Amino acid sequence: KSTFLQTMVYSLIQHYSQEYLNLYLLDFSSRMMEPFEEDVHVGGVLYENDLATEGKFFHMLQKMIQERKTLFRGGNYYQYVAKHGMVCPAVVVVIDNMANFREKTGEQYDDILLQISRECTANGIYLFLSGAGYSMNEIPGRLGENIRRTISLEMPDKFGYADVLNMMQIAALPDSGIAGRGLVQVDGIALEFQACLAVDA
Repeated sequence: KSTFLQTMVYSLIQHYSQEYLNLYLLDFSSRMMEPFEEDVHVGGVLYENDLATEGKFFHMLQKMIQERKTLFRGGNYYQYVAKHGMVCPAVVVVIDNMANFREKTGEQYDDILLQISRECTANGIYLFLSGAGYSMNEIPGRLGENIRRTISLEMPDKFGYADVLNMMQIAALPDSGIAGRGLVQVDGIALEFQACLAVDA
């Protein structure tokens, strides 16, 4: 999961300039976000020992949402960009390993994350969370209800995929044992995907 997020962040950085995209990375896993610390797109990388800074970050995020609501004057991010162009960059917030994040922070940001997940997309802010599934110890169900797209890497069986993707039936399973292989639900259909490792050519 951490490798997948690292690849995703690398891909975003390669495809968009900092005027179009800003990232904030909360790495509560294996420090695979560390290579991005000095990148101009990245506002900061926080680790599990940066607990004093976590509160400041979420306060900043809430303030950012309120400022954008005022700026958009009842509209949303897409309408604003269509009218004014990319004068307001999209913001991506990555939390790698939700279970450890919630454990280390004593679950004190659950309500804030729930609020942000409801309001963020309309304000040009996007959450990317990694976890082992939807449960009280991982990504809580009430937060999961606001997640628009779930990407599932290899699960032990079809029931695991069905649970993560919230689908009753999975027509075909991906080959097992292939790194980066998994399923994603698109328009009610489970599609197989293959993620690649990010490397410089």
